Amino acid sequence: MKAADFQRHLETEAIAPVYLFAGDADLQIEEAWTLLSRKLVPDSARRFNGERLRAGEVSVPQVLPLLKTLPMFGSRRLLMVQHTENWAKDQQKLLLAYLEKPITSSCLVLTHGLSKGMEKVEAAVEAVGIVVRFTPLTEWEAPRWLQTRARKEGKKLTPKAAAFLTERVGLDEQALGQELEKLILYAGESTIIDVAEVEQVASARRTFTSFELMRLVGRKDGSRALAALRKLLLAGEAPLAILGLLARQVRLIWQVKDGLERGVTVSELGRRLNLYPKVLSQYVEQASAFSQPRLAEFHGAIRIADVSLKSSGTSPEVILESLIVSMCLPREK
Repeated sequence: MKAADFQRHLETEAIAPVYLFAGDADLQIEEAWTLLSRKLVPDSARRFNGERLRAGEVSVPQVLPLLKTLPMFGSRRLLMVQHTENWAKDQQKLLLAYLEKPITSSCLVLTHGLSKGMEKVEAAVEAVGIVVRFTPLTEWEAPRWLQTRARKEGKKLTPKAAAFLTERVGLDEQALGQELEKLILYAGESTIIDVAEVEQVASARRTFTSFELMRLVGRKDGSRALAALRKLLLAGEAPLAILGLLARQVRLIWQVKDGLERGVTVSELGRRLNLYPKVLSQYVEQASAFSQPRLAEFHGAIRIADVSLKSSGTSPEVILESLIVSMCLPREK
């Protein structure tokens, strides 16, 4: 089950005895836990009947008696065990034995990150319960995610404002959520949040943005481009997210380059691409550094790197560094 379907499941289907929240999107997992808690446990009783433990700090034999305890309030005994990938194989065998016949008066929530070796646990949960997969936001999903959250608070975040906020803050969900909260407070009684408000309020959290990285690629400054890449990694950007940033940059630069060469005005390009003028001006500047054949080469190289990141055992950092070096190599225009 995808994370987007979880709330609908809680509203329309029976609660399962076991859930597995798989992925590294911590804020989404926390929100799913909150929804499940509200469904099963009254507000006044959550400190008695919504316990959270961490695998590695407790063993499976310590967890099982808790599941047998009758709920003090609510319909189910609710218990979460986080990071079950930290349990050794002998502990996982005990967990698998429990999953063969879970206690129906309890609801056990397991979590694990995007690590290998959990296939048997996932299969066992799917046989008796539900696996919910949480994936980090992509460059394409983040603006819609922000707009949805804003609507829940009675605000309309414009598409340009959502894209600009993503560009400025990055893809870290907690950082995006915090900046959106600030924007909502700043907006006050106004129901519209536009680019001007984002400029005024939101922090620029990406020390080296994808704009700067592509500018260095355009200058064929490989050493500084690699340094910019490493700073993005050190700032917490996931390798796939960085690749997504690069793909988006190349696509937009290519669209701007093609439009200008066909005689499309800058203002019309801004309307077509839904780009704020200040952001569009940076793409216009960068378009002059690349030919369309070179941008096509970048697009192909990024696609190959995407496959490598998802399927090979090579270090993600090495894959990205090789990509940046190849993009900085001189080519005939």
